[in-house]
Amino acid sequence: MTKGVTIIICTYNGADRLGKTIEHIARQSLTEVPWEVILVDNASTDNSSAVGQSEWDKYKICNVSFSVINEPKPGKLYAMQKAIKAAQYEYMITCDDDNWLAPDYAKRIYDTFESTAEVAAIGGRGIPVTEGQPLPDWFKNYEVVYAVGPQAKKHGIMPVRSILWGAGLSTRRSVYLEMYKTYPSFLIEHDVDIIFAEDTEYCLRLILKGYRLFYDADLVYHHFIADYKLDIKRRDAYLGRFKDANVVLRKYYAAMRAKLKTKGRPDIWLLLLLITPFNYIFSFSRKRAEKARNTLFHMLPFGIKSDPISTRIKAFIKE
Repeated sequence: MTKGVTIIICTYNGADRLGKTIEHIARQSLTEVPWEVILVDNASTDNSSAVGQSEWDKYKICNVSFSVINEPKPGKLYAMQKAIKAAQYEYMITCDDDNWLAPDYAKRIYDTFESTAEVAAIGGRGIPVTEGQPLPDWFKNYEVVYAVGPQAKKHGIMPVRSILWGAGLSTRRSVYLEMYKTYPSFLIEHDVDIIFAEDTEYCLRLILKGYRLFYDADLVYHHFIADYKLDIKRRDAYLGRFKDANVVLRKYYAAMRAKLKTKGRPDIWLLLLLITPFNYIFSFSRKRAEKARNTLFHMLPFGIKSDPISTRIKAFIKE
Protein backbone atom coordinates (compact mmCIF):
# COMPACT_ATOMS: atom_id res chain seq x y z
CA MET A 1 0.00 0.00 0.00
CA THR A 2 1.19 3.51 -0.80
CA LYS A 3 2.11 5.52 2.29
CA GLY A 4 -0.02 8.63 2.63
CA VAL A 5 -3.36 9.86 3.96
CA THR A 6 -6.82 9.79 2.41
CA ILE A 7 -9.49 11.98 4.02
CA ILE A 8 -12.99 10.73 3.22
CA ILE A 9 -15.99 13.05 3.56
CA CYS A 10 -19.35 11.28 3.48
CA THR A 11 -22.27 13.63 2.91
CA TYR A 12 -26.01 13.45 2.51
CA ASN A 13 -27.57 16.80 1.59
CA GLY A 14 -24.62 18.56 3.18
CA ALA A 15 -24.37 21.57 0.87
CA ASP A 16 -24.86 24.00 3.74
CA ARG A 17 -22.28 22.22 5.96
CA LEU A 18 -19.46 21.43 3.58
CA GLY A 19 -17.92 24.89 3.47
CA LYS A 20 -16.55 24.86 7.02
CA THR A 21 -15.67 21.16 6.85
CA ILE A 22 -13.58 21.61 3.71
CA GLU A 23 -12.03 24.82 5.03
CA HIS A 24 -10.59 22.88 7.98
CA ILE A 25 -9.37 20.07 5.75
CA ALA A 26 -7.63 22.56 3.47
CA ARG A 27 -5.69 23.87 6.50
CA GLN A 28 -4.06 20.50 7.27
CA SER A 29 -0.37 20.76 8.10
CA LEU A 30 0.57 17.57 6.25
CA THR A 31 3.26 18.97 3.97
CA GLU A 32 5.85 16.21 3.47
CA VAL A 33 3.41 13.29 3.08
CA PRO A 34 1.14 12.70 0.07
CA TRP A 35 -2.56 13.04 0.78
CA GLU A 36 -5.91 13.31 -0.96
CA VAL A 37 -9.55 14.12 -0.27
CA ILE A 38 -12.52 12.06 -1.47
CA LEU A 39 -16.03 13.48 -1.17
CA VAL A 40 -18.75 10.84 -1.36
CA ASP A 41 -22.17 12.17 -2.28
CA ASN A 42 -24.46 9.60 -0.66
CA ALA A 43 -27.80 9.92 -2.45
CA SER A 44 -28.05 13.68 -1.90
CA THR A 45 -30.93 15.59 -3.42
CA ASP A 46 -29.25 18.99 -3.09
CA ASN A 47 -26.13 20.20 -4.88
CA SER A 48 -23.62 18.76 -2.40
CA SER A 49 -21.21 17.54 -5.08
CA ALA A 50 -20.99 20.89 -6.83
CA VAL A 51 -20.70 22.83 -3.58
CA GLY A 52 -17.97 20.53 -2.31
CA GLN A 53 -15.90 20.93 -5.46
CA SER A 54 -16.43 24.69 -5.50
CA GLU A 55 -15.38 25.04 -1.86
CA TRP A 56 -12.21 23.03 -2.39
CA ASP A 57 -11.28 25.00 -5.50
CA LYS A 58 -11.13 28.17 -3.39
CA TYR A 59 -7.91 27.00 -1.74
CA LYS A 60 -5.93 26.17 -4.89
CA ILE A 61 -3.99 23.30 -3.31
CA CYS A 62 -2.33 21.94 -6.42
CA ASN A 63 -0.51 18.93 -4.99
CA VAL A 64 -3.55 17.39 -3.26
CA SER A 65 -6.15 15.45 -5.24
CA PHE A 66 -9.82 16.22 -4.57
CA SER A 67 -12.30 13.83 -6.14
CA VAL A 68 -16.07 13.52 -5.97
CA ILE A 69 -17.76 10.15 -6.26
CA ASN A 70 -21.43 9.25 -6.03
CA GLU A 71 -23.00 6.43 -4.06
CA PRO A 72 -26.72 6.26 -4.83
CA LYS A 73 -27.45 3.60 -2.21
CA PRO A 74 -28.35 5.39 1.06
CA GLY A 75 -26.24 4.54 4.08
CA LYS A 76 -22.84 5.65 5.33
CA LEU A 77 -21.53 2.09 5.17
CA TYR A 78 -22.00 2.02 1.40
CA ALA A 79 -20.48 5.48 0.98
CA MET A 80 -17.45 4.57 3.08
CA GLN A 81 -16.77 1.32 1.31
CA LYS A 82 -16.98 2.90 -2.12
CA ALA A 83 -14.51 5.59 -1.09
CA ILE A 84 -12.12 3.11 0.50
CA LYS A 85 -11.96 1.09 -2.69
CA ALA A 86 -11.10 4.28 -4.60
CA ALA A 87 -8.53 5.54 -2.07
CA GLN A 88 -4.88 5.83 -3.11
CA TYR A 89 -3.28 5.80 0.33
CA GLU A 90 -2.98 3.42 3.27
CA TYR A 91 -4.01 5.69 6.14
CA MET A 92 -7.61 6.88 6.02
CA ILE A 93 -9.57 9.45 8.00
CA THR A 94 -13.36 9.48 8.16
CA CYS A 95 -14.61 13.06 8.27
CA ASP A 96 -18.37 13.53 8.51
CA ASP A 97 -19.70 16.60 6.73
CA ASP A 98 -20.16 18.36 10.09
CA ASN A 99 -16.69 17.55 11.50
CA TRP A 100 -14.02 20.26 11.58
CA LEU A 101 -10.58 18.69 11.86
CA ALA A 102 -7.81 20.51 13.74
CA PRO A 103 -4.88 21.58 11.50
CA ASP A 104 -2.59 18.83 12.81
CA TYR A 105 -5.19 16.05 12.56
CA ALA A 106 -3.85 14.26 9.48
CA LYS A 107 -0.23 14.70 10.60
CA ARG A 108 -0.94 13.14 14.00
CA ILE A 109 -2.73 10.22 12.34
CA TYR A 110 0.18 9.58 10.00
CA ASP A 111 2.76 9.73 12.78
CA THR A 112 0.77 7.43 15.10
CA PHE A 113 0.26 4.76 12.46
CA GLU A 114 3.94 4.93 11.53
CA SER A 115 5.05 4.44 15.13
CA THR A 116 2.51 1.80 16.32
CA ALA A 117 2.37 -1.16 13.97
CA GLU A 118 -0.13 -3.05 16.16
CA VAL A 119 -2.72 -0.25 15.98
CA ALA A 120 -5.45 -0.59 13.34
CA ALA A 121 -7.69 2.36 14.23
CA ILE A 122 -7.30 5.73 15.93
CA GLY A 123 -9.89 8.04 17.45
CA GLY A 124 -9.75 11.54 18.87
CA ARG A 125 -11.65 13.96 21.07
CA GLY A 126 -14.73 15.76 19.81
CA ILE A 127 -15.69 19.26 20.89
CA PRO A 128 -19.31 20.33 20.31
CA VAL A 129 -20.11 23.53 18.41
CA THR A 130 -23.70 24.77 18.10
CA GLU A 131 -25.46 27.25 15.87
CA GLY A 132 -25.71 29.62 18.79
CA GLN A 133 -28.02 28.13 21.36
CA PRO A 134 -26.37 26.81 24.54
CA LEU A 135 -26.04 23.09 25.04
CA PRO A 136 -29.00 21.72 27.02
CA ASP A 137 -28.55 20.63 30.63
CA TRP A 138 -28.84 16.96 29.69
CA PHE A 139 -26.16 17.09 26.98
CA LYS A 140 -23.19 16.05 29.14
CA ASN A 141 -24.88 12.76 30.01
CA TYR A 142 -25.59 12.01 26.35
CA GLU A 143 -22.52 13.43 24.60
CA VAL A 144 -21.44 9.99 23.39
CA VAL A 145 -24.62 9.95 21.25
CA TYR A 146 -23.25 13.02 19.47
CA ALA A 147 -19.68 11.64 19.18
CA VAL A 148 -18.10 14.31 21.36
CA GLY A 149 -16.01 14.20 24.50
CA PRO A 150 -13.13 11.84 25.35
CA GLN A 151 -13.28 8.25 24.10
CA ALA A 152 -11.06 6.76 26.79
CA LYS A 153 -9.77 7.56 30.26
CA LYS A 154 -6.21 8.08 29.04
CA HIS A 155 -4.14 8.63 25.92
CA GLY A 156 -2.69 5.56 24.20
CA ILE A 157 -3.63 2.01 23.29
CA MET A 158 -7.13 1.35 24.56
CA PRO A 159 -8.29 -1.54 26.79
CA VAL A 160 -8.88 -4.58 24.65
CA ARG A 161 -12.70 -4.44 24.68
CA SER A 162 -13.07 -0.68 24.15
CA ILE A 163 -14.36 0.73 20.87
CA LEU A 164 -14.18 4.01 18.96
CA TRP A 165 -16.96 5.98 17.28
CA GLY A 166 -17.02 6.86 13.59
CA ALA A 167 -16.57 10.65 13.73
CA GLY A 168 -12.93 11.32 12.90
CA LEU A 169 -12.12 7.59 12.96
CA SER A 170 -8.91 6.66 11.16
CA THR A 171 -7.81 3.24 10.02
CA ARG A 172 -5.49 1.36 7.71
CA ARG A 173 -6.97 0.74 4.27
CA SER A 174 -5.46 -2.75 3.98
CA VAL A 175 -6.95 -3.78 7.33
CA TYR A 176 -10.39 -2.40 6.49
CA LEU A 177 -10.47 -4.37 3.23
CA GLU A 178 -9.34 -7.48 5.12
CA MET A 179 -12.20 -7.15 7.63
CA TYR A 180 -14.83 -7.31 4.88
CA LYS A 181 -13.04 -9.51 2.35
CA THR A 182 -15.15 -12.61 2.98
CA TYR A 183 -18.02 -11.42 5.16
CA PRO A 184 -19.89 -8.22 4.25
CA SER A 185 -21.47 -6.23 7.07
CA PHE A 186 -24.13 -8.17 8.98
CA LEU A 187 -25.97 -4.96 9.87
CA ILE A 188 -27.66 -4.71 6.50
CA GLU A 189 -29.46 -7.99 7.12
CA HIS A 190 -31.61 -6.63 9.93
CA ASP A 191 -32.92 -3.31 8.70
CA VAL A 192 -31.03 -1.43 11.39
CA ASP A 193 -29.88 2.12 10.86
CA ILE A 194 -26.35 1.51 9.66
CA ILE A 195 -25.51 5.22 9.90
CA PHE A 196 -25.24 4.69 13.65
CA ALA A 197 -23.59 1.29 13.77
CA GLU A 198 -21.14 0.64 10.93
CA ASP A 199 -18.29 2.12 13.01
CA THR A 200 -19.06 -0.10 16.01
CA GLU A 201 -19.24 -3.25 13.90
CA TYR A 202 -15.88 -2.41 12.33
CA CYS A 203 -14.20 -1.89 15.70
CA LEU A 204 -15.65 -5.15 17.01
CA ARG A 205 -14.27 -7.01 14.01
CA LEU A 206 -10.85 -5.47 14.60
CA ILE A 207 -10.86 -6.49 18.26
CA LEU A 208 -11.96 -10.05 17.51
CA LYS A 209 -9.08 -10.34 15.04
CA GLY A 210 -6.54 -9.19 17.62
CA TYR A 211 -5.93 -5.63 16.45
CA ARG A 212 -5.57 -2.75 18.90
CA LEU A 213 -7.32 0.62 18.97
CA PHE A 214 -5.68 3.90 19.96
CA TYR A 215 -7.10 7.01 21.60
CA ASP A 216 -5.24 10.27 21.06
CA ALA A 217 -6.44 12.86 23.57
CA ASP A 218 -4.76 15.62 21.56
CA LEU A 219 -6.35 14.58 18.26
CA VAL A 220 -9.14 17.14 18.15
CA TYR A 221 -12.10 17.88 15.92
CA HIS A 222 -15.09 20.13 16.42
CA HIS A 223 -18.50 18.60 15.78
CA PHE A 224 -21.01 21.11 14.50
CA ILE A 225 -24.43 20.29 15.97
CA ALA A 226 -27.40 22.03 14.40
CA ASP A 227 -30.02 23.32 16.82
CA TYR A 228 -32.67 20.87 15.64
CA LYS A 229 -30.43 17.96 16.72
CA LEU A 230 -30.52 19.17 20.34
CA ASP A 231 -34.20 18.38 20.73
CA ILE A 232 -35.04 15.64 23.25
CA LYS A 233 -37.16 13.75 20.71
CA ARG A 234 -34.27 13.81 18.23
CA ARG A 235 -31.86 12.64 20.93
CA ASP A 236 -34.14 9.74 21.85
CA ALA A 237 -34.52 8.84 18.19
CA TYR A 238 -30.73 8.49 17.98
CA LEU A 239 -30.77 6.26 21.04
CA GLY A 240 -33.48 4.15 19.43
CA ARG A 241 -31.30 3.57 16.41
CA PHE A 242 -28.45 2.37 18.61
CA LYS A 243 -30.92 -0.03 20.21
CA ASP A 244 -31.96 -1.30 16.79
CA ALA A 245 -28.35 -1.91 15.83
CA ASN A 246 -27.80 -3.98 18.97
CA VAL A 247 -29.91 -6.75 17.45
CA VAL A 248 -26.73 -7.55 15.51
CA LEU A 249 -24.01 -6.03 17.67
CA ARG A 250 -24.81 -8.06 20.76
CA LYS A 251 -23.90 -11.18 18.76
CA TYR A 252 -20.39 -9.74 18.37
CA TYR A 253 -20.28 -8.91 22.08
CA ALA A 254 -21.09 -12.52 22.93
CA ALA A 255 -18.07 -13.61 20.91
CA MET A 256 -15.91 -11.03 22.71
CA ARG A 257 -17.15 -12.24 26.09
CA ALA A 258 -16.25 -15.82 25.29
CA LYS A 259 -12.96 -15.23 23.49
CA LEU A 260 -11.38 -12.17 25.09
CA LYS A 261 -12.53 -12.35 28.70
CA THR A 262 -11.21 -15.91 29.02
CA LYS A 263 -8.09 -15.60 26.84
CA GLY A 264 -5.13 -17.00 28.76
CA ARG A 265 -7.30 -17.49 31.85
CA PRO A 266 -8.51 -21.12 32.08
CA ASP A 267 -9.94 -20.36 35.54
CA ILE A 268 -12.23 -17.65 34.13
CA TRP A 269 -13.08 -19.88 31.15
CA LEU A 270 -14.17 -22.69 33.49
CA LEU A 271 -16.16 -20.32 35.71
CA LEU A 272 -17.95 -18.82 32.72
CA LEU A 273 -18.61 -22.28 31.32
CA LEU A 274 -20.24 -23.35 34.58
CA ILE A 275 -22.30 -20.20 35.06
CA THR A 276 -23.54 -19.61 31.52
CA PRO A 277 -25.83 -22.69 31.23
CA PHE A 278 -27.64 -21.61 34.41
CA ASN A 279 -27.98 -18.10 33.01
CA TYR A 280 -29.55 -19.61 29.92
CA ILE A 281 -31.93 -21.98 31.72
CA PHE A 282 -33.09 -19.47 34.32
CA SER A 283 -33.08 -16.31 32.21
CA PHE A 284 -36.24 -14.24 32.46
CA SER A 285 -35.97 -12.57 29.06
CA ARG A 286 -35.37 -13.59 25.50
CA LYS A 287 -32.39 -11.22 25.25
CA ARG A 288 -30.62 -12.71 28.29
CA ALA A 289 -31.24 -16.23 27.02
CA GLU A 290 -29.77 -15.29 23.64
CA LYS A 291 -26.73 -13.75 25.34
CA ALA A 292 -26.05 -16.92 27.32
CA ARG A 293 -26.62 -19.24 24.36
CA ASN A 294 -24.34 -17.26 22.06
CA THR A 295 -21.62 -17.09 24.72
CA LEU A 296 -21.70 -20.90 25.01
CA PHE A 297 -21.70 -21.20 21.24
CA HIS A 298 -18.33 -19.41 21.06
CA MET A 299 -16.84 -21.21 24.09
CA LEU A 300 -17.54 -24.81 23.24
CA PRO A 301 -15.26 -26.67 20.81
CA PHE A 302 -18.18 -28.68 19.45
CA GLY A 303 -21.13 -27.25 17.60
CA ILE A 304 -24.42 -26.24 19.16
CA LYS A 305 -27.30 -24.66 17.33
CA SER A 306 -27.11 -20.92 16.83
CA ASP A 307 -28.40 -18.21 14.52
CA PRO A 308 -26.84 -17.59 11.07
CA ILE A 309 -25.06 -14.36 12.04
CA SER A 310 -23.42 -15.85 15.15
CA THR A 311 -22.33 -18.81 13.04
CA ARG A 312 -20.65 -16.50 10.54
CA ILE A 313 -19.04 -14.42 13.29
CA LYS A 314 -17.46 -17.62 14.59
CA ALA A 315 -16.25 -18.46 11.09
CA PHE A 316 -14.93 -14.89 10.68
CA ILE A 317 -12.85 -15.22 13.84
CA LYS A 318 -11.34 -18.52 12.67
CA GLU A 319 -10.68 -17.30 9.12
